[in-house]
Amino acid sequence: MDNERLLRDLGLTKYESSAYSTLIKEGVTGAQELSRISGIPVGKIYEVLSNLNNMGLVEFQRSRPRKYRAIKPDVALDNLYARKEENTKSELESFKLKMSEVKDSFSDSNYPDYTEIKFWSTLIGEEDIVKSIKNTLDETEKEILHVKSMKVKEVMESKSKRHKDFNPDILLPLVTDEFIRAAKSGISIKMLLPADFFVIHLKEKYNQIPDTDIKKMIKENLEVRILECDYDFVVIDDNVVYIPIPDPLNPDGLLGEMKMFDKEYAEKLRKKYDELWARGKRTVLE
Repeated sequence: MDNERLLRDLGLTKYESSAYSTLIKEGVTGAQELSRISGIPVGKIYEVLSNLNNMGLVEFQRSRPRKYRAIKPDVALDNLYARKEENTKSELESFKLKMSEVKDSFSDSNYPDYTEIKFWSTLIGEEDIVKSIKNTLDETEKEILHVKSMKVKEVMESKSKRHKDFNPDILLPLVTDEFIRAAKSGISIKMLLPADFFVIHLKEKYNQIPDTDIKKMIKENLEVRILECDYDFVVIDDNVVYIPIPDPLNPDGLLGEMKMFDKEYAEKLRKKYDELWARGKRTVLE
């Protein structure tokens, strides 16, 4: 393999990669000689060697002229990793401080009241859906109503009905994790599910939680009932709605979801949900 290319993949420049690789081959070498062998311009060689020394890849002898030696690759790369790690921590701390400053600045802004407007967006594939659900749950203030239809059960049981970018085996556990996280934060969640295997998955996740206080909080906020129906939607805080999008090439399958900010429509779905909830079979997490 091309060692210089591999070093560049780790973040070194072309000249830095060339200088280190040349020192590995040549051993102890002066800057002028290294410049000649590697082809690095004389005007750049001292800056390159200084950078390599700061990274922990090269050390030098304080003589006239100075002599340079490449540190053993195993040690040098560990040094490089440690430096990257330290720089990353420093950057994250700086980013966190800036982020706090920006949040404080935006706290004085008048954020639009989306409960009084109509807005929609489409979510295609697992990544879009999970990202949107995470953002929406972070903004949720009080309640989530969730009902899944028999079609979802059929999609779970038949791979031929799945869109290539929509795999319930991957998506549903991720969504479940987000709902449990929301319940832990005090948000009320009601789930109407078409089959016991959804509940089994929920119970497994619930039983993996070691903290009894957190489990108590989840149990108080997360209610699940079993109901086989044709309805499939999510209502959040009586103003945000998620509705599945069928796949035109596979009518029995799912393509994605639509997210809607529509208070009037959400209120209608809320009434329908209350009817369905009354018909659901009670279940418990424990």
